[in-house]
Amino acid sequence: MLSKYNEIVVDENDLVEAFLQGEQPKMVTMENVKTIDKYNHLCSLFLFDDHIDIETPAISNDKYNYKNADNWWMPDEYKTLDIEQYLYTKVCGELQIAPSDFVNNSSKWIRVEQELHEFKERSLLPLLQYMVYFVDTMRENNIVWGVGRGSSVASYVLYLIGVHKIDSIKYELNHKEFFR
Repeated sequence: MLSKYNEIVVDENDLVEAFLQGEQPKMVTMENVKTIDKYNHLCSLFLFDDHIDIETPAISNDKYNYKNADNWWMPDEYKTLDIEQYLYTKVCGELQIAPSDFVNNSSKWIRVEQELHEFKERSLLPLLQYMVYFVDTMRENNIVWGVGRGSSVASYVLYLIGVHKIDSIKYELNHKEFFR
């Protein structure tokens, strides 16, 4: 039993069981850091010398590369989606005009271009493609999501995609708040 706790503790129950048996794990793999904090607090209360040190596992950039949409599961139609054209069409819908009648100096389109520049600088266009897929999937499955939260509501692009329902232009929210 001691070898189990000297190697891996996977949940709070295992950690409590080890503590109650007087064992002090040396290496712990857990998702919940608060549980480890509780264990360390109990150790200090009962004057145990050892505490659990938390090590963050190294994550390979190749495995979790958010910039590479090929690693994400989404249909090919979304992986190849021209996000700029998609947003252009959305803005025309917002303005209720045909794309052929679109005026290039539209304040809404200028805002989209500013935000797209920020997304491109950060190599986040695949994220926008994924967000379009995600929102479409939620709509198709009648899944309800929130009105908007945090700095994301400052992004007009995310509003057009449908991530939130706050028109940042109408409420004069600065898109720079989202990109901080």
